[in-house]
Amino acid sequence: MDQVYKWLIFIVIMGVQFFLSRRNNVYWGAILPVLYLVFIFGWLSNRMVNGNTFSLIIVAVGGLAILLGSWSNGRESLKKKRKKELEKMKTLDIK
Repeated sequence: MDQVYKWLIFIVIMGVQFFLSRRNNVYWGAILPVLYLVFIFGWLSNRMVNGNTFSLIIVAVGGLAILLGSWSNGRESLKKKRKKELEKMKTLDIK
C-alpha cells in the first residue's frame, strides 16, 4: 500500500508540473524544480555526515531531469497549442 501512495504522489507532482509548465509565464514551470533542488540540497547536507551520498546525488540528478523534461514538454505543448490557434485564426480571416 505504501508503494501506491508513492506512485500517486509522483503522478500528482508530474501533473502539477505539466500544468504549471503550460502557463503563459515560463517561470511557473520552474517552481517545482527549484523546490526540488532546495529539498535535495537540504537533505544532502544532512546526509553528508552519514556518508553514502552517491545514491542521493543520482536521485537528485534523475529527479531534476524528470522535472525539467516535463517542463520542456509543457512548453512545447503550449507552443503547439498557440500555433494551432493561430492557424485557426488565419483560416477564419481568409474566408
